[in-house]
Amino acid sequence: MKGFGQGVSSIFFILLALALLIFGRSNNLAVEKSRSAVFNVFVPVLDVLSRPFEAADDLMNWVEEVAVVFSENKRLREENIRLRQLQVTASQLAIDNQRLKKLLNIKEGSITNVATSRVVSDSGSPFVKSVLINSGADDGVRKGQAVVNEEGIIGRTINVGSGSARILLATDINSRIPVKLAASGINMIMEGDNSPDPKLSFLPLGKEIAVGDVVLTSGFGKIFPPDLPVGQVIEITEDQTIRVRLAANMRRLNYVTILNYDIGQNLNKLTLPEEKGQ
Repeated sequence: MKGFGQGVSSIFFILLALALLIFGRSNNLAVEKSRSAVFNVFVPVLDVLSRPFEAADDLMNWVEEVAVVFSENKRLREENIRLRQLQVTASQLAIDNQRLKKLLNIKEGSITNVATSRVVSDSGSPFVKSVLINSGADDGVRKGQAVVNEEGIIGRTINVGSGSARILLATDINSRIPVKLAASGINMIMEGDNSPDPKLSFLPLGKEIAVGDVVLTSGFGKIFPPDLPVGQVIEITEDQTIRVRLAANMRRLNYVTILNYDIGQNLNKLTLPEEKGQ
């Protein structure tokens, strides 16, 4: 609508300019006076005429904005309903999970942050992948505890002194860490071989794995808590060698955290029906 009004104005001024151009060749002074007079008369008129078009254009813009807001409001209401349904489902799953744990008498593992320590040196050997930290038994560090940083798992403590400890890295040939695939929950073992990218072993028959799969700790082995970041599958060779790129960069270790994972012990014994009354 607004564009139509501007088009009418443009045509009018073009015709007016042509007429003044033809007439102005004979009398420039008269042309100037006529031009001023015409402008003084028609500009207010055109301004008044253009206002309905501008109002109509503003109305159309307002209608479009209202339609957009209505559509967005409808989408948000549907999203809110979907999120409420997911919340109800999650709550029900949490309740069912707690009931199942009580039924099976499963105890939750506790994770304790023992110490945060600085890496002071590495082995420097191509055959041993380990680092030395400046925390030890005096700080609560014990042999066989998990070591992580903000990126993911690092390894486990193997030698502990009063004020220092040595960590066997996940890339060392002696390292074996129980892991699982985040998407499918398939349990495997990550084995170090002194290369930057450890291998995954013991893929169950009939199970599939793909490049890009995320690897987490499984919680088995009683050293690493479950669901800690391990890395990502980066290679599957023809002979089914599966390589993992670790989430933690082992080449630039500065500070690490030692974790103590205590899963407790289930000492309860199931009672068989024939044992009742004995």
